[in-house]
Amino acid sequence: MNYTNIAITGASSGIGAKLAENFAKEGVCLYLCARSLDKLEALKRKLEAKGAKVFIQSLDISDETKAKEWVDEICKKPIDLLILNAGISSGKDEGAKIELEVARINALGLAYPLFYALEYLKKQPLQGKFRAHVVLISSIASLLALPNAPTYSASKHFVSALGEALALAYKELCFSTICPGFIKTPLTAHLKLKMMELDTACEKITWAIKKQKRFYAFPFSTALFARVYNLLPFCIKRAFVAFLMRRARL
Repeated sequence: MNYTNIAITGASSGIGAKLAENFAKEGVCLYLCARSLDKLEALKRKLEAKGAKVFIQSLDISDETKAKEWVDEICKKPIDLLILNAGISSGKDEGAKIELEVARINALGLAYPLFYALEYLKKQPLQGKFRAHVVLISSIASLLALPNAPTYSASKHFVSALGEALALAYKELCFSTICPGFIKTPLTAHLKLKMMELDTACEKITWAIKKQKRFYAFPFSTALFARVYNLLPFCIKRAFVAFLMRRARL
């Protein structure tokens, strides 16, 4: 597909901002939304220097009314590529308020723009095999039930399951579900882990999008571990988690 009109949620920093940079060039129109207007304005200047036309909107994408208004506006012209990237993690805070916020933003913040956009995308003219390409940014956490991030892993499982279901439901729309491992972004700043650099990760994501991969999880070793871990009996999982928690306290 020729990606001329591209919309990205959660575009002010991290993966969303870097993907916008990767696709920005002369002749491309980018519709970007996020909560931070200052960051969006700075990004807009950078992308316009590369020749792209950029339209920004500051909003909470998990607000149904605001999400629908944004979709109605950007879909006045056919959207070739919709990247649903907005999401948060709980960080070190395990309180009820942040867990509910994670559930709301990661699930509804994807579902609102997605389903309102589908009303337009499924009516667009075909470009080859597909009418449009929808990318859902999930996480390798969707392949696991992480005890230290229960709502995050559950919300990302929702994203991955939804991506597969929609790929089966809509033959004339291309759906890609991307599951990155741990990447150095503001979202993961609290983690003391070896993580992939943002530029490297987004090069892989951009490649998967252009190849129209239905599902792409990376790094391969982490994705393989997650799949094997899920095959273990619950008692072994519990013992393994207890072992890791003891090691972390040493």
